[in-house]
Amino acid sequence: MRHVFINELVKESKKDKDIYLITADLGFRAFEIFQKEFPERFINLGVAENNMIGVGAGMALQGKKVFVYSILPFLVFRSLEQIRNIICHNNLNVKLVGGGGGFSYSVQGISHNTSEDLSVMRSLPNMNVYNPGSKIEAAIAIRTLFDIKGPSFIRLGKAPENDYYKEKPKYKIGDGLLIKNGNDITIFCSGNITEVVIDAVNKLRNQNINAKIVSMICLKPINSKFVVSQITSKNVVTIEEHSEMGGLGSAIADILMNNNLSHHISFKKIALKDRSHKEIGSHNYLRKLNGLDCDSIVKKIIKLIKK
Repeated sequence: MRHVFINELVKESKKDKDIYLITADLGFRAFEIFQKEFPERFINLGVAENNMIGVGAGMALQGKKVFVYSILPFLVFRSLEQIRNIICHNNLNVKLVGGGGGFSYSVQGISHNTSEDLSVMRSLPNMNVYNPGSKIEAAIAIRTLFDIKGPSFIRLGKAPENDYYKEKPKYKIGDGLLIKNGNDITIFCSGNITEVVIDAVNKLRNQNINAKIVSMICLKPINSKFVVSQITSKNVVTIEEHSEMGGLGSAIADILMNNNLSHHISFKKIALKDRSHKEIGSHNYLRKLNGLDCDSIVKKIIKLIKK
């Protein structure tokens, strides 16, 4: 998805001379196009992530529109103090772009695979949080960043080969995007696990279970009225390649409770358990190990409906 990000950034930078891109020695084989087009607005600060956040904040104070890129663990966890104290508390116009998320870096292990980033970023004041699941969703989220001021964070995982939208849908900040309709169960999902969710829903259809899929590309803010309006069944599931703590599942659970729906709905989170994920293997292997593969999702949904 980083190629989608950089292509959209190049388009917008041709119209807006205040846009800058900062990286911490990452983005190779993707950012060269921006560097060639706008060499004076591309800054590689080397392996100095904390300094990268500080420089971006200083430029934002001078009226620049700053996009800061690194892979997720280096961007979020290594620089959390600077993001919180400098960017969020001063409500600065800095956009944080993180590559990876979940098990995207698979065999790189626990240092690179993140299951807590969305939860952490959602908890920060003034921070908008995006988690697109396809190239079209990534383009929508990135275009949104150009139109809003203040801090934003976007998680860019690996895009599926085939997009699940025939054309670019209209989008309003805080809403989700309807992918499939169904009356037996409502599934809210986020990020590149959506591709797996679609496969699972197609298998469920063979068992006469029709599921609705709503993709939540924005996890903060979330439009509660939109979420409630999409619930057309007594069974509701959230699916995400992220911890069960503080991510999409927690956000939807809060909405159900705040709207007095928790007594009328069977709700389940399908997410990563609250533990250290130390196992190493391919992306698909780690998903299966944690119950996020297609067959596991199908079994969990059938169990919920029968219950």
